[in-house]
Amino acid sequence: MVYKHLKRHFLLAVLMINAVAAHATVDLSGFASAGYTVSDTDAAFISGADVISESASFGADNTVAVQISADVNKQIRTAAQLLAKGTVDSYSVAAQWAYIDYTFSNRVSARMGRLNFPATLFSEYQEVGFSYPWVRPPIEAYTLLPISTYSGVDVVYSIDGEGVSWLIQPFIGSSPGIQTSGGALEVELAYGVTLTGLLDSGKFSFIVAQAEGVDISFISGGTNINLNVDTMFMSAGIEYEQNNLLLIAELVSKDIRNNPEGDIRTVSDMMAYYITFGYRIGEFLPHFTYADTHSDYKSTFVPAGTALPGPPPQGIPAQYWVAPMDMVTPSNAELLLQKSYTLGLRYDYNSQTAFKMDYQRIIPDDDSWGVFFSDPGSEVNMLSLVVDVVF
Repeated sequence: MVYKHLKRHFLLAVLMINAVAAHATVDLSGFASAGYTVSDTDAAFISGADVISESASFGADNTVAVQISADVNKQIRTAAQLLAKGTVDSYSVAAQWAYIDYTFSNRVSARMGRLNFPATLFSEYQEVGFSYPWVRPPIEAYTLLPISTYSGVDVVYSIDGEGVSWLIQPFIGSSPGIQTSGGALEVELAYGVTLTGLLDSGKFSFIVAQAEGVDISFISGGTNINLNVDTMFMSAGIEYEQNNLLLIAELVSKDIRNNPEGDIRTVSDMMAYYITFGYRIGEFLPHFTYADTHSDYKSTFVPAGTALPGPPPQGIPAQYWVAPMDMVTPSNAELLLQKSYTLGLRYDYNSQTAFKMDYQRIIPDDDSWGVFFSDPGSEVNMLSLVVDVVF
């Protein structure tokens, strides 16, 4: 039960609901993860907002973050999280979030600055490995999101109901240009609303988010090419633990509308879901997860050197509008179709340290390469180990 109670405490701290510094003006905390991943394919793959390659086997899940918060007065509080994360054998320190929180009353507060994009059940603390049972959240659902943070404002309104504490969180903002796999991404406007219900034994959430003017650009034949779309996300999730039994389930939907400003088009509407069952035995938590994706569309294999589908964009000679390597289109950054089975074990060494192991079988569907950047074959077996700490 230690894991559940600590996780709830951490969630409330991240949301900054009724957060008050205890006998101090400045609070300092943090978290870290160190892991190892091995599989029977050499193909790099996408996991959330990260790209994990074979060369990063010892660094893919390595994360260190420091969180600093301070009370300016009874109503104003500042908070920041500096995050360093290893993906492709490199580390860089960046502000994952940094904002000012203003408390209007016991029920209403507002934040402005750089915030986590709240589009899924674990968005607010996705980087905090200690807060969930897996080595990493199910990649089928969490790779659908083009951004993890945004700059803007949100308002959190809390309502105490009978047996349920409700949080209503509307938000609006934008995401300036950030580097992604193979290009750059910018979001002109993002907005939505989150409804969260907190129970004694868990929580559930319903989220609707819209990202307008999502511009993904890359270089082809010496010319800058961009994909410009509007994207709507909808998700529903539940996390519940009772009598040592753990249930986590989530459904995420992504709907795409191409904008005329884009040089190319995409067909990548998707739905992803997963369900996790676990049973706590003392400090051990064995668990099983099934995850799957669905779309009305399929990927198409394009061999290296052959023409890409559709006419080349204006300014691109036809001889450059070819696949530079074997690839699928839409790419795995747009449309990933796969299912996976994950058998995991979490061991809580103490109240601040957890050891986790996941064995995962990933099966690409419908000629897609799933989350992989090259053909992984009919299935991939992956073993991931990680140590998570909070301090």
